[in-house]
Amino acid sequence: MVEALQNEAILFTAPMTVNENDFVKVKKETEEKVGPAGKVLFEVIDRVANAPLRNNSLDRIYSNLFLPTVSTHTPVIFSRYLATLKNEGQLVLKESVLLEELSNTVCPISRKEDEIVSLLKLAGFVDVAVKETTPIADHQLLSFFQLWGVPEKKIDQAIVTRLSGKFAMTEIHARKPSYNVGQKISLNFKKKNNTTTTSSAEKKKNIWLIHTNDDENNNMELEDEDALLDEQDKIKPSKESLTRPDDCDLSDGKRKACKGCTCGREEGDEEEDGNVVALDLMDDIQEEVIEVDPTPKANSGCGSCSLGDAFRCSTCPYMGMPAFNEGDKIKLGGMFEVDDIDDF
Repeated sequence: MVEALQNEAILFTAPMTVNENDFVKVKKETEEKVGPAGKVLFEVIDRVANAPLRNNSLDRIYSNLFLPTVSTHTPVIFSRYLATLKNEGQLVLKESVLLEELSNTVCPISRKEDEIVSLLKLAGFVDVAVKETTPIADHQLLSFFQLWGVPEKKIDQAIVTRLSGKFAMTEIHARKPSYNVGQKISLNFKKKNNTTTTSSAEKKKNIWLIHTNDDENNNMELEDEDALLDEQDKIKPSKESLTRPDDCDLSDGKRKACKGCTCGREEGDEEEDGNVVALDLMDDIQEEVIEVDPTPKANSGCGSCSLGDAFRCSTCPYMGMPAFNEGDKIKLGGMFEVDDIDDF
């Protein structure tokens, strides 16, 4: 039964396979209820997302009510319904759902009624409720198979028996809230004027009171932090009292580190006494250039001494030296001035 009031704007959505006679009958009945000032519209459910529907223009939407139908509602359709409805507008829909899981069966119906309820809530609808869930009878399955595109000659009693009692038509009602999604509302954060006056002593005392959930009529008083300090604690320390006492030994007019020094003076004394040695590895390196004669020795058996280590034999006297031209003088400088290569 379709509900409608005077001057309301109502939208019906259905698939292309809707029976025209059934729709015309419902449309006439609805137009009589809304009167000449009302509107009754129709739109194909698959085209709702792109339909020229104005936002906040409809009082009710009846979606997919004409049976048989296998159309499903997508999140895009629900979002479009929410935007098109007026605040507090009503949505009534029907959809075929599963009553139990189908194992090893490919079926266009893949979700249960609780999934549709979740989609409606996520879209922004409130007061979502399942009004009725009616199992699809065996003699009605044939029309559903035809809508799914299954040839009639391929439908046998075995298929009907296997799918019997597995499908149902559910009817769900939902309502758009009294506000639009994304609507801005100004909040007033001004403090309210308190007509009762409270003395400063009472206000200070109330600061240290905490309300407990164990007993709504009892208040627990906290300890005053000022009472935890005595007069000696409140005296501001002087600069001299905060200075670390210098108790190191005094000799030759200078402070010396005492035994077990922890203040760092002991390290300073060691530097003054010359006990700290600075290591400079470059001090012992003499500025000189060592010349190496790369002329192959007479006892060279391979004749490849000048080509580099890759071509030298294991007993080559030039092992470890770079490649060179025979007869040239090789000069080592910088960090390589001092080396362990004997002069041949």
